[in-house]
Amino acid sequence: MKILCLIPAKKYSSRLPNKNFLNIRKKPLVEWTIILAKKIKLFNEIVVSSDSKRILKLKKKYTKVFFDKRPKEISKKNTKMEKVIKHVLKKYKKNGKIFDAIAILQPTSPLRKKETIIKAVNKFIKYRPDYLTSISEIKHNQNPKMLFKVDNINLQKINIPINNQNNPYHCLDGGVIFIFKVPNKNYAFKGKASFIKVKFPENIDIDTIDEFLLAKKFFN
Repeated sequence: MKILCLIPAKKYSSRLPNKNFLNIRKKPLVEWTIILAKKIKLFNEIVVSSDSKRILKLKKKYTKVFFDKRPKEISKKNTKMEKVIKHVLKKYKKNGKIFDAIAILQPTSPLRKKETIIKAVNKFIKYRPDYLTSISEIKHNQNPKMLFKVDNINLQKINIPINNQNNPYHCLDGGVIFIFKVPNKNYAFKGKASFIKVKFPENIDIDTIDEFLLAKKFFN
């Protein structure tokens, strides 16, 4: 199975300005994601999609990573990930490169572990779902917008209120990893699904300054 790893890194972010440029140990979040992606031998290629000149300049340092300059029309606040995915895949297809799956590693999850990503990719290869996502078990005082129920292999999306303190439900962790089968109509959470479970602090997704400071404390 040929797998493309996509690292999406816009120049601007609305909730936490310049979050992809936040530094941990003198490296921005996006660079730590590139470093980890390069360790995953199951990825056939790695591409960073960005509209930032600063990020695109990293191609001089990471010569085996493809840096795709993202057009303005798909670099907006409300741009859906499916448009970024389709844009990148179209470019590769023009060069005669076809992939069976695309894995997305967002820079805002710097505590993801190499072992977690390898396990997720191997699970996707074994069961071949339409998509795989990282998930976390929810606490009784949480009220996520998207809920899931899992067994040993499959993931089922549900829409019910959370009232049980000992519930067996899970939610999207934020973005440790997403994998989609290629081709896919909308690259959305539809069809046969699978999952990889992650726990704190690996599931910290940086969207606020407090989350960034918390991630820095746990970064090894």
